[in-house]
Amino acid sequence: MVLESIIDPHNAEKKPWHVFFIAIIFTFIAIFVSNVLFPSEISILTIAFITILFVPFFQHLFSIEEKKDEAEAEGKIREGILQRHKQIIIIFSYFFLGIIVATSFVYIFFPGHAEKLFTLQTKTLESISTQATGHAVFDTAFWRILTNNTSVLLLIFLTSILFASGAIFILAWNASVIGVFIGLFIESLIKTGMSTGVAYLYGVPLGLGQIIIHGLPEVVAYFLVGIAGGILSVAIVREKFNTPEFKEVFKDAFTFFVVAEFLIILAAWLEVLV
Repeated sequence: MVLESIIDPHNAEKKPWHVFFIAIIFTFIAIFVSNVLFPSEISILTIAFITILFVPFFQHLFSIEEKKDEAEAEGKIREGILQRHKQIIIIFSYFFLGIIVATSFVYIFFPGHAEKLFTLQTKTLESISTQATGHAVFDTAFWRILTNNTSVLLLIFLTSILFASGAIFILAWNASVIGVFIGLFIESLIKTGMSTGVAYLYGVPLGLGQIIIHGLPEVVAYFLVGIAGGILSVAIVREKFNTPEFKEVFKDAFTFFVVAEFLIILAAWLEVLV
């Protein structure tokens, strides 16, 4: 496939910022194709097409990461868990940011189509009730947020074990919701008299800044469980369960999952307080 061959996992590990631009291009393509083929379902099909375009890339990337754990178990390398897998975390970050930038761009510069393009994302944002500041940590809001985000965490983990497309789909969906949130924020800047171009340039970093305190640990948690499930999926297919290589992969996956849940708890706590 031509589009699939544009990004090579080995090249992406050396130059992960390439994924940022590819994510923007793929998002534009996904929006265009969805609008041409199924305009009435464009909101969700855009995410589906982004997933289809990226699945081969991430499957190969998970395979590379799993081989790093094999090398660690065999004593060929001596690196900590973060050192071994830091590149894929960076790649996930660029993938996520690319979708946010592309989504917010379309939302602002194609306002006549925004309502149709992002119907579900807008409804999702409307359903998220704002949290008042100063709540006690263990109040209703905290547990509601924690339960919801933990459910998403488990869903990403399980779907990335069963099929990589599940995790990519959920991450792409969350990125599109954040992109629409930023689009709404940029709209508010435009209403103050700021030009569209300037508002966009200012609005993207400022919009991200509004959610970074609780959003960053939450998103990183999703990245970690996506990686955990992905490498574990490859190991289940390749390894016997009692081999040192499989045990190394399982240890990394378990560690990432525990750290991810801790980050989800932190993110829920911050979201209630901030």
